[in-house]
Amino acid sequence: MPDAGPVLLDLTARDDAFGKRWNLGGAGTITGREFITRIHEAAGRQPKFRAVSRTMLRVLDLFNPMMRELVELSYLAETPVILDDTKLEQLLGCLRKTPYETGIRNTL
Repeated sequence: MPDAGPVLLDLTARDDAFGKRWNLGGAGTITGREFITRIHEAAGRQPKFRAVSRTMLRVLDLFNPMMRELVELSYLAETPVILDDTKLEQLLGCLRKTPYETGIRNTL
């Protein structure tokens, strides 16, 4: 929130920002595995990973309808999603981006 909150306030105060789409990118590119590893390191623990295939998610869907949503969103784990905030930075100027380590530490 320390990064997104002020940006949202700035956007709501500008008439030229109304009705447009805006992206606020992170402090850099990071994979889900890297992010989880950093969280565990900050907590002083070793990360444990388990992979579940789409087929297994579909089987689990028979018992838990929430699994259907995971199947539909699984592409997000397979294809990088990088938000380009160039347009936002051109409008508002330099954007504050908290490093992942700082955000993780503050959250923990």
